[in-house]
Amino acid sequence: MPVMALRPFSAEELAETPTLFASFMGHVDTSYKTLGQLRAIYRERSEALHAAEDEAEDLRVDRFIDDMESGRWNADVVMRIGVFDAAVLVIDGIHRGIAYLACIEKGISPDRLPALHVDC
Repeated sequence: MPVMALRPFSAEELAETPTLFASFMGHVDTSYKTLGQLRAIYRERSEALHAAEDEAEDLRVDRFIDDMESGRWNADVVMRIGVFDAAVLVIDGIHRGIAYLACIEKGISPDRLPALHVDC
């Protein structure tokens, strides 16, 4: 079993980190989106998306937000990164990262949220 090397990660670093998503929730593009950009897309498009149409389960972000806000989230928020053609991209934890950024946006202090880490 591989051992993870976790490093603390700030909300600012999280928002600026590119993901492997170029397209998200019907927003189509050709360049990788940062988690901050995906948060903005989610904010805009989640209101119009109905659960029955959410085949990718993107609306789970709302559940993650609720769990983080209420203290029900029992583990650290861990983002996995990978290197593709010299580009460092978030490959796992993208929806958790969007939820974390949404909590910060709501004014919740990182001290009240689960610890944020990147798996290097």
